[in-house]
Amino acid sequence: MAERARAWASVDNAGTPTYRDVVTAHLQALGVHHAGFATSLMGDWASRPVTEFDDHHSFAANDGSPVEFSFAMTRTGVEPRMGFEPQDTPARLTEHHFVRRLPGDTTRLRLIEDLFAPAGGLFSMFCATAFRPAGPLFKVYLNPAAGGQPHQTVGEAMHRLGLSEPWAQLDEHLGTGWSASPHREIAVFALDLSASPEARVKLYLRHTGCEPAELERIAALAEDHQPDLFTKILTRVYGDSTLAKAPMTCLAFQGNRPHPTSATLYCPLDPNVANDAEAATRVLDLLEISGIAPDRFHALATAISGPDLTRGRRLSWLSYKQPDDPVVTIYAGLDGSPPGPNPSNAR
Repeated sequence: MAERARAWASVDNAGTPTYRDVVTAHLQALGVHHAGFATSLMGDWASRPVTEFDDHHSFAANDGSPVEFSFAMTRTGVEPRMGFEPQDTPARLTEHHFVRRLPGDTTRLRLIEDLFAPAGGLFSMFCATAFRPAGPLFKVYLNPAAGGQPHQTVGEAMHRLGLSEPWAQLDEHLGTGWSASPHREIAVFALDLSASPEARVKLYLRHTGCEPAELERIAALAEDHQPDLFTKILTRVYGDSTLAKAPMTCLAFQGNRPHPTSATLYCPLDPNVANDAEAATRVLDLLEISGIAPDRFHALATAISGPDLTRGRRLSWLSYKQPDDPVVTIYAGLDGSPPGPNPSNAR
C-alpha cells in the first residue's frame, strides 16, 4: 500500500503520531479551546498510531480517513468542525460506548438507534462536533443502508421522531418508489444532539447521473428554496463536466413544521477536479457570489494543502445553504484521494 500522509497540520511528535495527536494539533491551530474535550470523546482507538488504520477505509472522509475537518464560512466568521468514525465500535450500535458518553441530548437518538444496527460489515455511524462560541454542537450521522432497506428505515425513524407528515409529503412529491432510483439515493440520516426546538433531523440524498432539475425539484420542498439557485451553483462549480462523484442534497427538518426548513447543496470537489488549486478556484467563486470575504479561506487552504495547491487533493467537498445569509462549508481530508476511483464506501 502507498505510504499515507494523514497529518496536514504540524504534529509535535518524535515518533508516529496518533489520531489524538493529529486532531489536537489541528484544533489548536484553529484556536479551538475544547481540543482536549473533543478528542476525549473519540475512544481508545485514537491513542493508537495512525499507521494501524492505513488499510481501513472509513466513511467519514472522502479519502477514507476516519477523521475529516470542515469550516463553515459566513459573512461574519468561520466555524471549525470535526467529524470522525469511531474505529473500535462493538458489533451493535446500541452497545456503542461512544453513544453512552455523547454530550448533548441523546433522547431522539435512543428512539431510533435500533433501526440503524450495522449488518454485513457496513459502517453504522459517524459523529461530528461544530465548535460554536456558545459551546459545541454534537451531531450523529447514521447509515440507512445498515439494515438493508433505507427507505423503510428512514420512514420508520421519521415516524418515531414525530415527522410522519413531512415524510408523507416527500413521498407524495417524489412519487412511489422514489428512493429506488440512483437519482435520489438515500445516503445518510442525521440528528443534532440537542434538546433545542431548532435541533435538526437531516436527510441526505445522493444524485447520480441526473440533471440539476432533479436537485431543484427536491430543494423546492424547503422553506428557503430559491428557484434555479442550485442549478446556477452546479454550473459554476462544474461547467459541463462529467462527474466522477455525484452531488448531494440535504433536507433539514425542525420541530413539527410540515416542510423542510432548509436545503443544502453538497458538491464533491475530489475527484471531480484535478487538484486543490482548481478546487480553490471553485470555492473562491462561490464565496464571491455569496458575499463572503475570501481571506480566511486562503489561510485555511494553505494550512491544509501547503503553499502549492497544485500538489494536493485534500479539499474534498463544498456545500451551500441559507441563501438569505449564505453558509459555504469546505471539507478536507487528511491525505486526499490518489488519482483513480475512490473507495466505494466513501461518502
